[in-house]
Amino acid sequence: MKHGSVNQRHTRACPRGANGTFIPHRCKGAWQWVLEYGRDSTGRRLQATKSGYPTKAAARTALQQAVRMYESGVAVTGQTVAEYLHIWLSGKHALKPKTVACYSDLSNNYLIPHLGHIRLLELQAHHLDRMYAAITIGKRGRPLSPSTIRRIHAVLRSALNSAVKRRLIANNPADYVELAPENPQRPKPWSTAQCVAFLTAAAGDRLVDLYQLMLLSGMRRGEAIGLRWVDVDLDARCLFIVQQITEVRGKAVVGSPKTKRGTRVVPIDDDTVAMLRRHREGQAVERMAWGSAWNEAGLVFTRENGLPLRPEYATRHFQHLAREAGLPPLRLHDLRHTNASLALQAGVDLKVVSDRLGHSQISVTADLYTHVNVAVGRAAADQIAQALHPRPAEPDAVEANVAGSNTAKAMPVDANPAESSSDTFPSAFLAHEDHEGAEQAINRPRSRPPTRVSAGEGPVVCLNTERARRDSNPQPSDP
Repeated sequence: MKHGSVNQRHTRACPRGANGTFIPHRCKGAWQWVLEYGRDSTGRRLQATKSGYPTKAAARTALQQAVRMYESGVAVTGQTVAEYLHIWLSGKHALKPKTVACYSDLSNNYLIPHLGHIRLLELQAHHLDRMYAAITIGKRGRPLSPSTIRRIHAVLRSALNSAVKRRLIANNPADYVELAPENPQRPKPWSTAQCVAFLTAAAGDRLVDLYQLMLLSGMRRGEAIGLRWVDVDLDARCLFIVQQITEVRGKAVVGSPKTKRGTRVVPIDDDTVAMLRRHREGQAVERMAWGSAWNEAGLVFTRENGLPLRPEYATRHFQHLAREAGLPPLRLHDLRHTNASLALQAGVDLKVVSDRLGHSQISVTADLYTHVNVAVGRAAADQIAQALHPRPAEPDAVEANVAGSNTAKAMPVDANPAESSSDTFPSAFLAHEDHEGAEQAINRPRSRPPTRVSAGEGPVVCLNTERARRDSNPQPSDP
């Protein structure tokens, strides 16, 4: 059974009696509530107290809210948001090191300075609204993008979801916050001509093989830099993606691929196999030149002394080569998007592209490359329409085909159309009209009678197709 009471806290200015107790007076102290929510193992009472309310009614309302929170199974503690975030981050053992570093930076730079002093139980949605309004300008005077705001919100929401599961709060206030709409920038991959121009301009560079492999295989930057020779089977023409190298606060960290499906087998073509063989021979020359100073890391792409490449250096060097080639700016990761776009445009199945890229779900591939799917779908629609509704041959083409036929011969046409019989015209032509209308249409005077040609016993072709196309169901004229 929970008990709670509301009372007013006295100040030093409150009058006291001879025995030291307070005498009746108009106290100006703040109001507080005290909630007893059980006893510990020694029998000592467990209480929660909160003061600072200006009126008795405000303290009583806060007490009722605390009682409802306790009845819902939430532990009433004085833990602040900053204390909880530190505990939450220390328990995220399943995340990648780079993800943990990102969460920690966002918490230390934005969440803790603005929300850290607030008690976790008292955190409300309006606190979050004020924080987002304050951090919009950013720490360096430049406004934060909506995607950065959403990334900060995602970290806070994940932390508060864990607090709800641990029964530290009753609900997640981050669920009631509206953020500015995000305008994601779709990747702008290179075209085939631009890819060829880049590889041609960077042909003599030491790292061109790295960029060519990323372009042809769709590997992530960390996966390509972390590729080992033991994971390359040139005879079977495939690569085994089992690790990646990422950069966390300036240090290279070796870890597993980004997703579970990131551990995969990527088939390669004969030209890529030949390129890797040449690259291995070049690396053997560098190993001999360095001698004992060579660092044997077993990686396919390394520095001159065998040490692993820094991912950020690989990106900056790629962008430098792109500028030297006069190509539009592109992130190194966009070579992966270029590979997927070229594959989809070539008609490769979406599931195959998703497997090669190592996406967690095929829907990720479909969402990223919607613009490519639209183009491919438009081409498919044109093909289906052409199959169901083939375009009619042009009149000039029909005349040419008739003139070139060895068996074509013209049927005799009476000088006076009125004297011609309906038997003179083929049944295929009359099938588009009723009998009475057909006879009247035949006997109707024409300034230019159509010429009809029959090839043997086959169907008869009407050369005056312009009139037939314009009036496929002619009506007889008035007598």
